[in-house]
Amino acid sequence: MGTAVLMLAFSLSLAAQMPHLSIQGTLKDANGASVADGSYTVTFKLYNAMDGGSVVWQEEAPVDVIGGIYSHLLGTVTPLSPADFGVTLYLGVKIGAYELTPRTELSYAPYAFSVAAAQTVVCSGAVGDIKHSILNPTQFAQVNGDCWVPMDGRSISGTQLASILGASTVPDMSGLFIRATEYNNGNDPDRSPMAAATLQTDDNKSHDHTMAAAGEHAHGYDDSYLSNVTQSGADQGSDAGVSVPRSGTSGWLSNFFDNDSMNFTNTQSSQTTGTTPAHTHTINNSGGTEARPKNMNFYIYIRVD
Repeated sequence: MGTAVLMLAFSLSLAAQMPHLSIQGTLKDANGASVADGSYTVTFKLYNAMDGGSVVWQEEAPVDVIGGIYSHLLGTVTPLSPADFGVTLYLGVKIGAYELTPRTELSYAPYAFSVAAAQTVVCSGAVGDIKHSILNPTQFAQVNGDCWVPMDGRSISGTQLASILGASTVPDMSGLFIRATEYNNGNDPDRSPMAAATLQTDDNKSHDHTMAAAGEHAHGYDDSYLSNVTQSGADQGSDAGVSVPRSGTSGWLSNFFDNDSMNFTNTQSSQTTGTTPAHTHTINNSGGTEARPKNMNFYIYIRVD
């Protein structure tokens, strides 16, 4: 065939058949006639550009040509990787020392195959990465790969992360807030210098409460009592005008008789109770079972492989 190979015409049809891509082409000579029937060794290459660029995949395989037509399943010799289909690819076909031109741009079919495969096979991120997500574990694995696990305290023995950390379980993040490791400034004095992913228990910062009118005190009240008793009358004798103080009585009261009379005087004064010893008051507060800011919960995952 010689240099005439450079003039061969080529056509392509694609269909996604995991894990291969089916192609069909025609081989013609420089005059437009089909090449002779037989087996030809062909090198298939996928480029990231129509001209120049880099080869992202290639394989060499024998193909049978009948009436100038051949067919082949790309990936039967060298496996195709869905990760390679993140950009537009162009198929080059090389027979002997010559590669046919122009390259053929791949149609939509292989990219659909790539996306479907990548969602269940290709893992996102790197080992040790942590992600917040609204997706439950099953949904998350479908789009991020099965190399991620929830941070629920499960065993991770045999994984890359376990080998790196020397740990057999993943930290349990159930219901916990994430706080950055302290690098400086003393923002987290109770934890330093604890290692990353170390649990810190809850606490309240020490503080005082001031309560007015507490402690030792007394209560005032108004009191009314008999202040004086004055005797008068025809028979008062030597006892006339004698006053009886509130603090007691005198024997002269027993001498009153006949037309004698008594006048009573009440006096109101302020009194004070005894002093109440120092004491405390209990203040009842309402509330829940924890102290927390407003928050929203998500699933937290870590890549282990």
